Amino acid sequence: MKRFFSKIGALFMVAIVIMAFAPADGLVKKSKYKAYFGCTYTDSMQLSVNEFKQLIQKPLCVKDSAGNLIKVESFEIMYAERGLYQDDEGLPIIVTDYSNVVCKGDTIPKKWVQNFNERSYKGDTIFFDRVRMHTPENKLVECRTVKVVLK
Repeated sequence: MKRFFSKIGALFMVAIVIMAFAPADGLVKKSKYKAYFGCTYTDSMQLSVNEFKQLIQKPLCVKDSAGNLIKVESFEIMYAERGLYQDDEGLPIIVTDYSNVVCKGDTIPKKWVQNFNERSYKGDTIFFDRVRMHTPENKLVECRTVKVVLK
């Protein structure tokens, strides 16, 4: 009987590990579709602050392998803002503050555009993550993350 319960316990632990690596949303699958920041840049890039400020006015886009545009349903922004502070002894220290927002549609909210225009600075990093769109078969898919580092 003891052996039976130890096997059940082991199976239970394996099930927990498998569930931990399963997608949070059962409908969402990773795809080969690529998200584009400002309908121009994909994957990971370095942009000047001025170029970034121009591109945040444009929507996020998704393209298939043939280059056809597909409308974005939603996405998340994570803003890693680097700041120079002083420690307890008055010495300079760089600290990164993180903020994020979930966006519906393909456009960056006006509040965030204003925030980026006022606060973005060299060294900041912006992630456009969980970019979701519907395929022609009407399946919800998630595109790869787009990372922008300001130079």
